[in-house]
Amino acid sequence: MNSLSGYNSSFSSFDSLLPNLSSLLSSGLLLGSSSAASQSSASSSATDPIQIELSTLGQLMSILGTFQSSLQQIYAPSIQFGGGTASSSNPAVASVSTSTGAQNASYLLNVSQLAQAHSATTSFSLSDSGTTVVGSGSLTITTGSYAYTSSTSATSFTANDTPVTISISNGTLSSIASSINGANAGVVANVVQNSSGAYQLQISQASTGASNNFKISVSDNDGNNTDQSGLSRLAFDQTLAVGSGQNLTQTQAALNASYTINGASGSNASNFGIQLGSGVSANLLATGSSNITVNVDFGQLNTNAQSLASAFNTAQGSINSLLGNQVLPSNDPIAAMLPRMLNQQVQNSYSNGSSLLTMLSQVGLSYQSPAQYGLGGTLSLNVNSLQAAYNSDSSGAANLLYTAAQSLNALANSYTSQGSGSLVNETRALQTQQRNRQLVIHTPQTPNTFPFNLQNLLSYPSGNSMLSAQQISGLAMYALVYSIGAPYTLNALLVGQGLGLSSSGFSATA
Repeated sequence: MNSLSGYNSSFSSFDSLLPNLSSLLSSGLLLGSSSAASQSSASSSATDPIQIELSTLGQLMSILGTFQSSLQQIYAPSIQFGGGTASSSNPAVASVSTSTGAQNASYLLNVSQLAQAHSATTSFSLSDSGTTVVGSGSLTITTGSYAYTSSTSATSFTANDTPVTISISNGTLSSIASSINGANAGVVANVVQNSSGAYQLQISQASTGASNNFKISVSDNDGNNTDQSGLSRLAFDQTLAVGSGQNLTQTQAALNASYTINGASGSNASNFGIQLGSGVSANLLATGSSNITVNVDFGQLNTNAQSLASAFNTAQGSINSLLGNQVLPSNDPIAAMLPRMLNQQVQNSYSNGSSLLTMLSQVGLSYQSPAQYGLGGTLSLNVNSLQAAYNSDSSGAANLLYTAAQSLNALANSYTSQGSGSLVNETRALQTQQRNRQLVIHTPQTPNTFPFNLQNLLSYPSGNSMLSAQQISGLAMYALVYSIGAPYTLNALLVGQGLGLSSSGFSATA
């Protein structure tokens, strides 16, 4: 037996053995015509309509992305709750300010008590503030709170800070005040002139509020720290007796501010930054009443309205140019519906709480239809109409613009959302179709010729394993003819490279 690899060169021409088969093979009828491959190649080089539409969809999503960014600026928290303008009907009683979060509102503020700082004054007075010596030694100042049993008597003192000790040498009223103020001890010292023209030293807590008190202990160089002589005249401890350690005279008790806001009682250690509502605060200046009103800022409202019109018109103009030139409604109904959906959205009636302002036309934003059906329309702003809406219902006007911007953003998002956006899904479907087409175009074609002799058969490409029934029949006939002329066993090489059978699945024996 001989293997295929040892074929006789005298039989290398298949034409001499079987002219009819050779004629059939050489005609190309056993394989597809070469024209299919050349046509596929030509098709791939032509302009791809899928690629054109993919480009259009990408541009549409870019337009909508810009549109959404503009809309989101209109109802951003920093804008929506950025604070309006506030006024006080009685600025002598309270001033008012707004910050982020302020909403349209009205507050009735009644102030019955201002917050006060704990204050005490020397029980003695001097004819001068800078010459006469009060005494020498040291002062230890402690801030904290007393447990009062009366307005000037307490059972205990609780410190809330570290005591501060100040050395005094031949101190006058002015030099002592300067030393205290320079020590950052939590109190403020001032030399005051009384009604008779004499001078006294006044010491006050730096902070207002009922729990902000102070205590002064003295180490007097004369050896007595609580008497009414020398530096000990500045001792002040309200747990001790008046004149024996409580030597300063209390002139003002520490108190919290007391007030009502729309009837609700409030108390605060400070007169400043009293919260009336979200983003609205007042500074209390005197006892009395004041009506506080907060309104949306018209300047911001006008900016929002103009921004909404500009964003809508820019987006619709870009969509009109793109779809009018590249996409027909019959070819892409999803894209063609977009401008009409936007047109409808700006003409809708919106839910706006208790406000009667529910349509953009009521706040001066009027819709103009396009010249051609199916294209995007435009919005125009009448500032006078917006002003009138603001004057009648500033909060309703502002909320309507926020709601409209949010609704338009939601509509655009239904096209651009990565999870379920219709344009995104359409793009993915087209990309899949394009990939499938590319696979077909670039799949290797089966050769359109068949080997005419055994040498060519042996070199037949192993990658072309998909053969037709005619090809298999031809190969079998080839093997049969050769086995008659040169008896041998035909197996692995021919079968593996041509028929796709196992190495033992085909043999021909003479």
